Amino acid sequence: MSGEMIQIHGGDYEHVLGLSGTRRDIEVEYVVKPLLEVFEGMLANRSYEACEFSLSNYIMLKDRGAEWLHAVPVFPYRAFRHSTLYVRRDSPLQGPADLVGKVVGVPDYSMTAAVWTRGILGEQYDVHWAKMKWIASGRQRFSVIEGVDLKVTDLDLETELVEGRIDALLTPTPRDETLPKSERRLRSLIANVQEAEEAYVRDYGVYPINHVIVMREDALARLPQLPQALFEAYLDAKARAYKRRLGTTLVPWGMRHWVKMFDQFDGDPLPYGLTPLNRSVVDRLAGFLYDQKLTSRRLSIDELFLPQCRDLGI
Repeated sequence: MSGEMIQIHGGDYEHVLGLSGTRRDIEVEYVVKPLLEVFEGMLANRSYEACEFSLSNYIMLKDRGAEWLHAVPVFPYRAFRHSTLYVRRDSPLQGPADLVGKVVGVPDYSMTAAVWTRGILGEQYDVHWAKMKWIASGRQRFSVIEGVDLKVTDLDLETELVEGRIDALLTPTPRDETLPKSERRLRSLIANVQEAEEAYVRDYGVYPINHVIVMREDALARLPQLPQALFEAYLDAKARAYKRRLGTTLVPWGMRHWVKMFDQFDGDPLPYGLTPLNRSVVDRLAGFLYDQKLTSRRLSIDELFLPQCRDLGI
């Protein structure tokens, strides 16, 4: 096996710096690439032997019988989703409860950010996704199961919100936020986002996982030790990032913020492996997917991770 090589395509994060190197006789090369391009390439053409991937889309693929793809319990990207809901600055909507009966736009109904946001709305605010009307833009990655009030449009959803034709927009990255503050036309529906996120951690113990590392079946057949090699590569890179405390010398009050956040997450805000905490977070997302009619059943951890992957890091 000596001399074998594999590329991992993924996002540009501080905690993957220096990930490339030799692990278990495999030369691992990390390639930074726009994640939307990676996701779409994997879905349409199975373009990469190993890559970062949408966790919700991975679960949906397994529900649809995809035996060509397997996940390694490395979760390189987590994000709270309370900040994804936007309304016009002059909107009468003041909080999640006001979304009942309203039209909410979303770029891709199945994207992990949307699944988490709808789940959080129901769990933390008692506003079930079915109480809203949904409109998505462009070609969707997956079709939804019957029973979802969803329309698809070619119109630009942010423009639709700004011009008052929809009530709210669910998106992690509105163009509006790139404008000077005085020119912004949108605001967050949840006024104090960080306070809401901290309450979610406190009450539910969840820092939402959004992405997972996946590998194709043919890559696993070629390199049986690949799951362990990928896991160790990510673990080592993360450990070096933690040691450097990246960002603490750049951002004012960065060191105090670093210490506070690491204390809040027991020293590791990005745990890898199928720890009891990670199992509960993945299981929660699987439950949201089933409730939102994106999967036909609630998949278990054992269905999502191969036996040789379940004990990594445990």
